[in-house]
Formats: sequence, structure tokens, C-alpha cells
Amino acid sequence: MNYKKRIIRESLLFSLFCFVGLSVAIAQTKKYYNPTNSKAVQGRLAVLNETKDYGRLPISSKDIVRGPVWNLGTNSAGMYVEFETDADTIQVRYKVKHALNMPHMPTIGVSGVDLYSFDTKQSKWEWAFGQYQFKDTITYNFNNIGVNKKHIYRLYLPLYNTVDWLEIGVDAQRSFKYIHAESRPIVVYGTSIAQGACASRPGLAWTNILGRNFKNEVINLAFSGNGRLETPILDLINEEDAAVFILDCTPNLSIMSQRSASQLDSLITNAVQFLRVKHPKKPIVLAEHSSAETPGFKNVDKLSEYNNSSKVTKETYTRLKSEGDKNIYFVSAKDFGLDIESTVDYAHPNDIGMQKIAEAYKKVLRKFL
Repeated sequence: MNYKKRIIRESLLFSLFCFVGLSVAIAQTKKYYNPTNSKAVQGRLAVLNETKDYGRLPISSKDIVRGPVWNLGTNSAGMYVEFETDADTIQVRYKVKHALNMPHMPTIGVSGVDLYSFDTKQSKWEWAFGQYQFKDTITYNFNNIGVNKKHIYRLYLPLYNTVDWLEIGVDAQRSFKYIHAESRPIVVYGTSIAQGACASRPGLAWTNILGRNFKNEVINLAFSGNGRLETPILDLINEEDAAVFILDCTPNLSIMSQRSASQLDSLITNAVQFLRVKHPKKPIVLAEHSSAETPGFKNVDKLSEYNNSSKVTKETYTRLKSEGDKNIYFVSAKDFGLDIESTVDYAHPNDIGMQKIAEAYKKVLRKFL
């Protein structure tokens, strides 16, 4: 009996040794590329081009913005890496610093990556499923995706986590080159909805969907619960040579005992006027709360809250337009068109809602982009 046990144990150890050896051999055949070493990270402020991390705010902002804004600013929401390769298998491995998921948002949305490719010959986007393992080091294996020499790959980074390090690996015999196209960006200042809650995977956040409809880079400066049109963030936005500024902060600017309708009007007006000093003719887009006026929504207290702040946003837009600002635009809740199938909770859109929000913004941006 002991002899049989020893034989079984030795067989298992031998199998494990072979598996580890095979894994090491496979790893050794790949060459890994760090995006931060090649200034390849896109979807963030120009001032961050030289940095070696995946944060959305410069270190100089740490003592200027509020703590929650800084912490959320370390999340890689909206960031992506583009590259060309003739490899038919791509591995992404990386490490994150925080919890993998949230009660209302899945792991692959909070902490996952997402791989798209643009077929330059047919001018269309395609998508690749990745086999993932969420361990201490997270790995995504995109296997058997074909040799696509006419494709530009776009790898979206996690929406709600902080990336410690990341590498992209392909067979050592295959070509690999980062792509970083220059463009005037679409700058989005917003809330949890714009940061990406609660998309099932990063590519389905509305800012990322929007980015696949334009040649412009999209910079995501959205901070969950903290999109409040604050001066330190407006200062950073002001330095960008943007194609358009989107101010989608109404969901975090409810009218309450600490904020009256007139104070909300002043906050929006000041933000627009602040940007107008440096960008007198750049398009600025204001928006209502995407979940306002949702037909069939039973929670009347929340609906009233969203409607009240949205009403002020619309009135402020109308006044600014009447005062002569010809380059200010507006997206209403009805334009977004969310319904009872479009959110996961009281406000945060699911993938259906994200698509609707992206479509509404696309219609407005098509007028000048």
C-alpha cells in the first residue's frame, strides 16, 4: 500500500514538474513589452506622457485635489494602448492594487482589460475574447486570433482599479510595435457614470465606445462620486488643446441643503467661463443626469433629485446660449434615452445604457468633429 502511495505521489510530482517546465518554456518563448517605457499609454493628459505609472493626475495635483479625487485618479479608467503585431496569440499580464470587483460591477469591468482591433483595410472594429486568471498576477491570453497585419490593436485598461505594472507579450519571433497617433482630444470631466460604472468590461464604458467612433483620443477625467466641477481639475483641463470639452458632472451636483439651484447655476457658469478664458471658441458640452426622466422608474425620491439638478443644468445652458456663446452644446436626459432596462441600480448604466449614452454624445459631436 505504501509502495502504491509512493508511486502515485511521485507520478503527481513528475506531472507537476512537467507542467511547470512547460509553462516556463512557453514564457521564455515570449517577449514582453512595457507600455510606459515607450510613452505608449493613451487616454490621459498630455502632462502625463513622461510618467511611468497609469494614473490620470500628475503628482503635482496630489496636495491640491481632495483625497478621494486623488485616489480615484490613480485608476486607469479610459486609458488604452495601441500596437501592431503579426502574432496570433497575445498575452497581457499585470498587477492591480485594490479589490478586484464591487457589489454592482463585475471583476472584468473593475479590474480587467479588453482587446479590440481596427481593421485598417475594411475600416471596422473587431473584438477578441481573452481567457483570464485573476490571481496575484492577472493574466489575459488572447489565443488564435489570427495573423492580422492590417490591424491596429487597442487594449483598454481597468476602469476602477490602479495598475501597478503591465506587460504585453507575444512570441519572440513575431513583430510588435506601439502606435501613438496624435490628435486633439475629447476631454470628459464627469462622475462614476463616465468613469465606467457599471460596464461589464472596459471597452463598453461609454467614453471608450465614443472613442471608437472618432479619430480623437478621449481623456477620461471622471471621478466616482466626485465630479464636482472643481477648480484644480478645470485647471488641468484648461491646459489641453482639446477638440471638445464635455462637462458631465450633474449626477454629482444634486440640489440639497448645502447647494441651492442658484449655487448650481453659478457652479456651471463659472466652469464654462473659466474654460472660455483660454478656449473662447472650443465646443463645450453640458449634460443632464442620464437617469433623469426615466420612464417607469419607481423610486420617486431619486427621480425628483435627478430631475431638479437637470432642470437647472438646462436653464443654465439656455441662458449661456442666449448670452452669445455659440459653441456650447447640450445633451438632455431624453437624448440619452435610458429606460428601466438600462441601469444596474438607481443611476449607473449597464452595457445597454452605456451604448445609449455614447450614441447621444456621438450625435452632438458629429456636428463639429
